[in-house]
Amino acid sequence: MKKLILAFGCFALMVVGLISCGDGDRVDQIDNSIPAPQPVKVTNVKPIPGGAVLTIKIPNDANLKGVEAVFERNGTIVNQRVSRYIDTLLVEGYADDKEHEVKVYAFNTNEATSDPVVVKFTPLTPAIKTVKISLKETFGGVKIHVENNVDRADMGIILYADRNTTDINVAPNDRHWVEVTTLFTAAKEIYLTRRGMPAGKTLFRTVLRDHWGNLSEPVDTMLTPMAEDILDKNKFNYPEDFAKIDNTHASSSTYRISNLWDCKNYRPKDGSYGVNNSALFDAASGSPRPAWITIDLGQTVQLSRIGVTPRGDYLPWSGANVRCLDFWGWIGEGIPNTPVSSLTGTYPGNFEEGWVLLGQFEYKKPSGYLPNGAVGTITTDDREYYVNEAECEFDNTVNPHAFDAIRYLRVVFTDTFGTYGTNVTTSTYQLGELTPYGSIIN
Repeated sequence: MKKLILAFGCFALMVVGLISCGDGDRVDQIDNSIPAPQPVKVTNVKPIPGGAVLTIKIPNDANLKGVEAVFERNGTIVNQRVSRYIDTLLVEGYADDKEHEVKVYAFNTNEATSDPVVVKFTPLTPAIKTVKISLKETFGGVKIHVENNVDRADMGIILYADRNTTDINVAPNDRHWVEVTTLFTAAKEIYLTRRGMPAGKTLFRTVLRDHWGNLSEPVDTMLTPMAEDILDKNKFNYPEDFAKIDNTHASSSTYRISNLWDCKNYRPKDGSYGVNNSALFDAASGSPRPAWITIDLGQTVQLSRIGVTPRGDYLPWSGANVRCLDFWGWIGEGIPNTPVSSLTGTYPGNFEEGWVLLGQFEYKKPSGYLPNGAVGTITTDDREYYVNEAECEFDNTVNPHAFDAIRYLRVVFTDTFGTYGTNVTTSTYQLGELTPYGSIIN
């Protein structure tokens, strides 16, 4: 009897289900009594680089669902929709500054559309035609300078190389391009570096690619990357005598100077990132501004660059984290030995003869600082650069002694993010790691 009751119950539920699925109760049923919407009014057209912003007046129609722009881009029909509660339509992705046509429709809950409103406009010159790119050879690869990205467009920079030719005028069909890398940025101006490349004369090509796959005209450049090695940090040393010639010291034995080369705040080539919040150099509170330390590299080198790593991602772009550094090299006889108490005058003129300026570094915020030098909003690009990518690139056209052979390196802390723009004469300084690169002589 129980089985019969259960079977009857299931049958009844099926009948109810079939009845409830009838068209009369469907929420998505098309109501043919609803008329097509009235056309929208386009009240303003503002050209932008590669597109335009259309300002729209929405018809007073309770059944209106939204507005749609239909246009052709790169041979493909694009449908761009917004809801009825938004009064602007963004049309973008053009690779030229020619006149284009867009049809704008209103559509209702039945997906019925109004008559189109035809809008014609001429976009401003797109970013792939206004952004400038230049290449420069450096130790271990090339440096790409991206500038004039005034609208901070998302850009991909594709780098190709052809080592089979040493003639920049070789016929296009005789070139054998190999894609080296694609680098991305939305910064107004930035230097992007590709390392780990073999030394030797190479033909390079750079092409810009925007968010919609549009490509710029290629730029070909013949360059000769220079050989580069990472210095062996096991040879670095801080002799006791150097404490006499330096004007600052560690705040405690935990935050010693040698932490600057212990590789515990260094991002190795495998892409991992190790951070130990005790493995940093922290200068004693009340250290002079500027403050300096001197390092015996334990090898004679021509430095190409020095990677600068902060205290991991701890309070980025703020506080006692170092913002500005100067690097000096000793080319004098013997070992530097003039104690700080014997130095007179104002930095940078008070070092003994034999010290030469190699390079100066300030964290270059990809999104830019505020006009008064304040940090401002921190973007994803800013954080990535701060933690993983900052380095001081030496340039002998700026500092004539940049590539001189040295063994002793002086690091001068000129500003933290907290002291920048102030008149304070003392500070503390925090820094995670220094990673020098260059050509090792002996």
